[in-house]
Amino acid sequence: MISARPAGALLAVGLGAMLVLSACASDSSSGNPPPAVAAPTATSSVAAKILVIGDITGNVFTMPEVVPIVKGELRGFPNVEVETCDSKGTTSGVLVCEQKAVADHVAAVINGGNLLTADQAPLTKAGIPVLGQSDTASPNSFATASANAEFAAIGIGLANAGCTKMGIVYYDGTDFLANLVRKGIESKGGTEVARSPIALNAPDLTPAISKITGAGANCVAVSLAPTSAAQALTAIRQSGKHLTVGSVSAVFTQKLIDSLGPALTNGLVVVDSQLNSADDNPGIARIKAAIAAQGSKDPVTSNGIITWIGARLLEAALPKVPGPVTAASLTTALNGLRDVDMLGVIHPWSSVEVDNPAYKRLFNHYGITYTVNDLKAAKNGDFFDIAESTALR
Repeated sequence: MISARPAGALLAVGLGAMLVLSACASDSSSGNPPPAVAAPTATSSVAAKILVIGDITGNVFTMPEVVPIVKGELRGFPNVEVETCDSKGTTSGVLVCEQKAVADHVAAVINGGNLLTADQAPLTKAGIPVLGQSDTASPNSFATASANAEFAAIGIGLANAGCTKMGIVYYDGTDFLANLVRKGIESKGGTEVARSPIALNAPDLTPAISKITGAGANCVAVSLAPTSAAQALTAIRQSGKHLTVGSVSAVFTQKLIDSLGPALTNGLVVVDSQLNSADDNPGIARIKAAIAAQGSKDPVTSNGIITWIGARLLEAALPKVPGPVTAASLTTALNGLRDVDMLGVIHPWSSVEVDNPAYKRLFNHYGITYTVNDLKAAKNGDFFDIAESTALR
């Protein structure tokens, strides 16, 4: 069973956070015009106050799209007041937003993806439910994604692509993440035959890749930041060995795939916990309609999708609250959700805890695999349950 403690090494925590945030910064719109914005088919008289937290501004990543997506999706709830707070990409900014949520007595927080997952103690103490990027162990969390779970999904995705002998290239000091990848492939009957830790600024990854190819691997899991991942992929292709390469979509973003070209990226396997914003899907179309309804031209990103999921869950839970909507009554309603139709953007939602203290509040414990060919990522099968494997146990 995976330890319930945090990721351990600071570098491992940082890499996980970086992968989540990379997705928000580098998703691109499909280039298609936004769909026509249809008026909500029904309105609700339910009154509530919620807070959307996101790095609206910041020095590294920004996610201004999270606010109009939530407001657009909840436009059928005119009496739901949507407050916003810019966490500015800093831990102090996150704390200010948490304090605002407590002081304003909001019924829920939707978090688009920032440093909140490192410490949401003020919200937990106040009993305010947190939807989106949240601590997967706290009783007030309704976590829609987990960077750690996606590392396990890499191993599962590679196994689903036919890999039986896997090598892992990763940053020295992030063994916790590499172990999750290993557990993923082992849960599907595969094995890890070699792992190659590298330094953050390693100039040449050829020796690391040679160790993996020499061990007889037929696939390589890449647990690196985008720049290093590009180096690894280049070294793998130059090795002369035909190896399937897998990682998370937050590493091999569409922007990076385009820059590397088809010669390097054809056959690349990427995993995610939700659909890509470029997918032709009714849910993705609805998200684009929600953001357009607010007059915003911001592209739909992974973090935008995460906040939409939170808004969609509120739509399902709010009508089930008897009497005034408070943090406590809304938490009860959210805990009672079962088989909520998420329009295919993620697996149908059920608030049923996972049998692992470290991930018990990760309710979207599903992954999906994409295979890249000619610079386009195409879905390879349906959502798979990471928790049904032994990866999160």
